[in-house]
Amino acid sequence: MTANALAENVTRQRCPRSVSDPVQPPPTIIGQPRYTFALRRWIAIGITAAASAALIWGHDLIRHSLGREAVFSGSVLAGCLLLLMLLGVRRRLIVLPLWPVSVWLQIHLYTGLFACIAFWLHVPTWIASGWFEGGLAMLFLSVSASGFYGILLSRSAPRKLTGLSVQPRFDRIVWHRGQLAIAADEAISALPESADRCVIETYYRRTLKPYFASRPSWHYLLHPTGVQRRRLLAELNELGRYIDRDVSSTRDRLAAFIRHRDDLDYHRAMGYRLRGWLVIHTAASLVLAGWSLVHVVIATGMIH
Repeated sequence: MTANALAENVTRQRCPRSVSDPVQPPPTIIGQPRYTFALRRWIAIGITAAASAALIWGHDLIRHSLGREAVFSGSVLAGCLLLLMLLGVRRRLIVLPLWPVSVWLQIHLYTGLFACIAFWLHVPTWIASGWFEGGLAMLFLSVSASGFYGILLSRSAPRKLTGLSVQPRFDRIVWHRGQLAIAADEAISALPESADRCVIETYYRRTLKPYFASRPSWHYLLHPTGVQRRRLLAELNELGRYIDRDVSSTRDRLAAFIRHRDDLDYHRAMGYRLRGWLVIHTAASLVLAGWSLVHVVIATGMIH
């Protein structure tokens, strides 16, 4: 590095860039263009559509030439299932440079769409005849449906969670619930002795204290709603007619604690939903892979 270049570098480090200076884009690696997410998605959709059209054309060509089109579509479907299983393998091989997990997730998504086309060509009807083939077809449709549900869930859940007032870690939600219960007890204990304190303390001991100390119900975890939150806030608002302004500040704090607690419960419900879906989808995919392997072995033996 020359003396002039070194001096210029030191000057840039000492003097902050002014507002009028042009913003330089981050450097990119030569040969690796930066694609936007929308462009990558359209490219993936185009590749999937082209591959599906080629699959349908090849299937019709083999069928019209009196070939074994079922062997062709079944082989493609088996290859798709093998590629779909590689996502789980990639998640466990963190140290190896095998593309980011996000890339494999996109491959998993569009390979699943392509596998649905191969399944439609391979199976004469949506539910095949016989308990073995029929059960395998129903299992494939169930895994596919859970995959589409997972796409919708992974797109909608982050938007809903980012709109909440709190963003806790999933493993710290129980701790935050405990801190809220302690803060609510301290807010009631700090009230001076008066008739208004008796009013709000009676309501707190009867309704709010059990709410802050309890866990969310299974019904709420399965279907989280704001019914209980709205009911408690309405009762607190109605209670404001019987207390003076000094105690109203404590009522407002309790209302804030209710909103905070409901946001924590919603975080936990959505976290359980995401984790539960992943466990069910993974387990069903493993069963589908084993069942399909047995189907391939039987079909291969019948062909030969």
